[in-house]
Amino acid sequence: MERFNSYQLDTKPVRTKRIERLYQYIKSFQSGICVERARYLTEFYEKEPDLPNVLKRAKAVQHVLRNMTIYIMPDSLFAGNQASNPRWAPLFPEFEVEWMEAEFLKGNPYFPGERPADQYILREEDLDDIRHICRWWKGQTHTDRLRNRLPKEALLTHYEIKAADIGAYFQGGDGHFATAHEWLINNGLEEIIRQAQAGLDQLDWREGPDVVKKRDFYTAAIVTAESVIEYAERCAKLAEDQVLIESDSRRKEELAEMAATCRWVPRHPARTFKEALQFIIITHICLHIEDNGVGISFGRFDQFMYPFYKADVKAERIDRETAVELVENFFLQIYTSNKVRSWGDTDFFRGVPMFQNLTIGGQDRIKKCDATNELSYICLDAIYHTRIPQPSLTVRFHNNSPFEFKMKVAEVIRLGTGLPSIFNDETYIPALLNRGYELDDAYDYCIIGCVEPGPAGLLGGRTGGAWLNCVKGLEMALYNGTDPRTGICLHPNSSSRDLATFEDFAEVQEAYMEQMRYYVRMEAILENTIDQLWEEHMNESMTSVFGGPTTTLKRGKTFKQGGAKYDYTGQQTIGTANVANSLFAIKKLIFEDRRITGAQLKHALESNFSDQDTSPTGPQIKAMCQAVPKYGNDIDEVDDLARDMLAFIANELCLYKNTRYGKGPIGGTLHCSTSTVSSNTPFGKVCGAMPDGREAYTPVADGQSPMKGTDINGPTAAIRSVSKINNILLSCGSLYNLKFNPSDLY
Repeated sequence: MERFNSYQLDTKPVRTKRIERLYQYIKSFQSGICVERARYLTEFYEKEPDLPNVLKRAKAVQHVLRNMTIYIMPDSLFAGNQASNPRWAPLFPEFEVEWMEAEFLKGNPYFPGERPADQYILREEDLDDIRHICRWWKGQTHTDRLRNRLPKEALLTHYEIKAADIGAYFQGGDGHFATAHEWLINNGLEEIIRQAQAGLDQLDWREGPDVVKKRDFYTAAIVTAESVIEYAERCAKLAEDQVLIESDSRRKEELAEMAATCRWVPRHPARTFKEALQFIIITHICLHIEDNGVGISFGRFDQFMYPFYKADVKAERIDRETAVELVENFFLQIYTSNKVRSWGDTDFFRGVPMFQNLTIGGQDRIKKCDATNELSYICLDAIYHTRIPQPSLTVRFHNNSPFEFKMKVAEVIRLGTGLPSIFNDETYIPALLNRGYELDDAYDYCIIGCVEPGPAGLLGGRTGGAWLNCVKGLEMALYNGTDPRTGICLHPNSSSRDLATFEDFAEVQEAYMEQMRYYVRMEAILENTIDQLWEEHMNESMTSVFGGPTTTLKRGKTFKQGGAKYDYTGQQTIGTANVANSLFAIKKLIFEDRRITGAQLKHALESNFSDQDTSPTGPQIKAMCQAVPKYGNDIDEVDDLARDMLAFIANELCLYKNTRYGKGPIGGTLHCSTSTVSSNTPFGKVCGAMPDGREAYTPVADGQSPMKGTDINGPTAAIRSVSKINNILLSCGSLYNLKFNPSDLY
């Protein structure tokens, strides 16, 4: 029998010898846990408990950067590392230590090296450090403060009912912004020091208590810039030391150039393409040491790096082949960063995603014409040949994107790596304008984290937020506000009716919307309490001055105090397809066709469609539910339900203000996305059987995609259904996963 050809397997990457050796070196490391950051951070907090929080955090990170292990990877042309080994993950005990103690010391539910997935090496010699760190932080972590501050109903929503889950921000930092790399590489960190010192010199003490906060911020900004410069100089010294012992003449030259580069950047503006890459690596790595929040993104890389590339080519410092190798080296350097999550949180983020998003393509922010350039193609080549999951490459398409560029993108997607993701300017730009963005800034959006748009260097807040479990909201509506899994009832239906007693379909819809109004409120409480506690205890100067220097330095405010130009808090909605399909099944089977009663369907759900003694039986009712038309097949009746229910959630979220509202930024509200990562699986584990025919505790739909196996009319029909969603309301991002079996595309 002739072997079936697989494009993914048969198409081999073409790497230079340097990149191949570097790739194999990085891949030789199993993911591990590095205790150094936690050790040095704890050491500083033990000695300096009384500093203002923004200054304490800046100085604590400085202490880490001064003492952590640094290394230079063989064959790499760049320096900069997040932990003591490639692909090892630092610890952040200031957020939560309970899960570390449970998993690292007790193996509950698993020791890190015995997990079913996402395993980590944990060295025996580090356990004493971990014991001390857990003991010292217990009772004074971010999670401890949250539990003391949150109302009972919000805690039950998060921990028990799972109508909203924001565990990533209990156990970890914010992240989810795009660094102002264009400003940074063209100004240098000494400019931050200069502006912060000017801010200190010009403080007007007649302004009142905010002046004290400004003084603390400006002082912390200076410490931050100085600490990153010192880190770069440590890298330079290490490279110089390695020159002395290196026997290969070519490598000696590379190390000497690396040392000179790290002496220059990030202190000064970058002068070449290579210097700009080294600048970005160091600042990006340091941001990941300050905060373990994911989604720290690069912005429109091909736009702000193209002038350096163009100038170097003109001066004959590099050619295209060299630029490709440099970008591949850059990608591999970024890939060495890692994060360890609790096992519970890992369920929502399988595969250790870091969401270090890098955007290419799109339109010029001023001319409003296509902005694709040679560097856009170089980035695609680099992903094609490195075939690593980070950075997360994103492509912006629009009506006038070049055909050649689209075909190149399709060629890379065909590899099956999941990269790049594609985003539609004709959808995203109107969504941003609808939320109050200025026209040029909307045209200059990049993708942050998963699918969230915003202009680099101007957006604070958090593009990623709590997940809102819409399937759970509908389930509770069908049980008069009670969660059937836990028996908890926080908000009975105002009608006091359930699925067995609803009198018409409008009553079902109203009960669902009533439950979702309540749990959106719970979500807002969770979001704002988290943000308030971050402002009070963990204000981050590096994130603020690297993420928004043009506004934070001018205002003298961190992001959490209102320092950004734009500020929104994003939410992810879970189970759009399940809600639409379930509502339509109720409408058709009970109120229109009258094939079963609400009581019969309710019993079938309670018994997970297993009762054989009813008439019709549970399996027969399940078959009826599955046979009802589903979202994803270009059927207006059910697609309209998906559109209207998601629009209701999006509009409801925007009624709530975040903690920066009225403090300077444009926006200051919650807003909506349909991003899920892998959370549709753990959210399915807390949801019982539903009227769409889905069995209890199985995965729900991801994003705004059709439920798996229900889009039976082909990909075009599925896309048409998804296109009916009112995406202009999804200013925090739209996610549709369209997956093909490789055999269908060969």
